[in-house]
Amino acid sequence: MTSALYEVNGSLIALVLFCSILLAIEGGYRLGRKKQVSASDPIKSQFSAIQGSLLGLVSLLLGFSFSLAVNHYDHRSKAMVEEVNAIGTTYLRAHSLPPTVKEETLDLLRKYVDVRVQASQITLADKVSREPLLREASQIRTKLWSLAMQSARDDDRVTTSGLYIQALGGLIDSYAARDEVLNRHIPEIVIISLLLTFILACGVLGYTSGAAGHRPTTPVFLFVAII
Repeated sequence: MTSALYEVNGSLIALVLFCSILLAIEGGYRLGRKKQVSASDPIKSQFSAIQGSLLGLVSLLLGFSFSLAVNHYDHRSKAMVEEVNAIGTTYLRAHSLPPTVKEETLDLLRKYVDVRVQASQITLADKVSREPLLREASQIRTKLWSLAMQSARDDDRVTTSGLYIQALGGLIDSYAARDEVLNRHIPEIVIISLLLTFILACGVLGYTSGAAGHRPTTPVFLFVAII
């Protein structure tokens, strides 16, 4: 099931994160100004160590998140190829079906391809447009299975109806596998942890700048831009 965070527009998340980071930097800077330290003060090295640790944690979480995202992309691509191959195999084997169901089956498979292509061009967040297509695909699969059972009654040879039913089963399984992969995301807790770590790290950057007696420098804002 899709997590709540994935229902939110990405641009809105980016805007909220950007504003939160700027507020964290400004808040950290003002707190740091109240506790200015000299360059020789031992506590300054402690600030630097904490700052470095947080930036390292940001890098670790980013690397972890990118790794999950890349693996998920690979799984999606593999699932799509498997479904395409399953549909292609089913279409080819449908040509060997008895005349009583052959043409109707081929027409339904062509329609099924159109529906699946349309569904693949709609984002997962657009449920209003996507759900009707998924229901239509499900109805087509049900009709195809009914025709396959009729085919088995009309011609029960393994080389005709038997191979087609096997291919149709693969088509149904590949749809379920792809649907499961599409609805699997990076865990929401990982994303939230990443966002909070960004904000905390930037707050510490603002604090160390304030403690040093100056406004955050250009590299700090370049860091914000990269985030």
